[in-house]
Amino acid sequence: MIEEKSRLLIVDDDQEIQSILVEFLGCFYDCVAVNSAEAALAALATQPFDLIMTDIAMGRMSGLEMVRQILIHVPGSVIIMISGQRNIESAIQAMRAGAFDYITKPFELGEVAAVTRRALEQRKRFESAGAPARSDESSKELSAAISNHEFVVHYQPQVEIQTGEIVGVEALVRWQHPTRGLLLPADFIPLAERNGAILQLGESVLRAACTQARRWHDLGLSNFRVAVNVSPRQLGQELLAETVASLLQETGLRASSLEIEITESLFMHDDGIGIQTLTELRKMGVLISIDDFGTGYSSLSYLKRLPIDSIKLDASFVKDATTDPDDAALVIAIIALAHNLRLRVIAEGIETEEQLNLLRSLRCDEGQGYFFGRPVAEDVITAWAKQGDHRELLVLREAA
Repeated sequence: MIEEKSRLLIVDDDQEIQSILVEFLGCFYDCVAVNSAEAALAALATQPFDLIMTDIAMGRMSGLEMVRQILIHVPGSVIIMISGQRNIESAIQAMRAGAFDYITKPFELGEVAAVTRRALEQRKRFESAGAPARSDESSKELSAAISNHEFVVHYQPQVEIQTGEIVGVEALVRWQHPTRGLLLPADFIPLAERNGAILQLGESVLRAACTQARRWHDLGLSNFRVAVNVSPRQLGQELLAETVASLLQETGLRASSLEIEITESLFMHDDGIGIQTLTELRKMGVLISIDDFGTGYSSLSYLKRLPIDSIKLDASFVKDATTDPDDAALVIAIIALAHNLRLRVIAEGIETEEQLNLLRSLRCDEGQGYFFGRPVAEDVITAWAKQGDHRELLVLREAA
């Protein structure tokens, strides 16, 4: 069976640019092209599209205004914006309007292909999270796995960029499946979200992380922090703050040693979800971080309204920041924006010394990625902690 092509809507009043995009992207996708925002809105009213690629500067209605209209009438749309303005203000305007990504003219077709592919992957992730639950058998298998303690927590180091000191870890859940081996979150979290198992699984991860962090404190890592991802469904629980308070008391972990990570896209869908819970957690002293910053349908206004302490710069920006001026400009802008709001910045996906040096020069606060170490089992961190004053980051790199 031939796989159906993704459908792209290309909106540009420059006929030459429109033709180039249609000719190139038409080799891979089903493309429809229009030359105005009004024509695009009319097309969206009658047919679905997987991705919208639009110019910013157009006659009558601008691309920015069109994007706002699209997200009102077709929420969940994934949009890439194109502009001839090579300045950070235009990129921030696009992100604020709700664009997934931003391309400047003149562009390279390789860049267009990469951004398009990344945007479509993002759409698939959203669709996967909202799709109907898989078979009852899969749900039963997941529930049984929780009861049988098949889930394990691995930890990835987080490093202070200016000093190279390991200041904490991120807790990452894995499923040690009896026949399929070690499964990553993408293989089971969407199902756990849909069938409600995420509540039990999430609490078990929180308990494991808090318990382990307290043990590391007892080994001399008194200021060591552990970050734990909390899902939208967990955050929607009225009892989450009470659960966290109980776990902190049970384990003896200081509230300031726990950081709760929430995804940016959560607030793109519902500005009111969980804000009261986050406020309660922060009053307790728990730290709050926005994960994957810059990849959601950004509304930068939430940064000043939410009770947060840090943002995590998504790995997709870090990856090409040393070679792509546009990615570098976005990294510079995001770090400056966060610091002006008195927020810490944690860069994800650091894999090379060049990336580290760039982030250090930009005064990024912390980082994590394969350059520092892959996620490892708790005993690896424990063995490192027991080295006392002789602890070296190299040990964790080699262990991974």
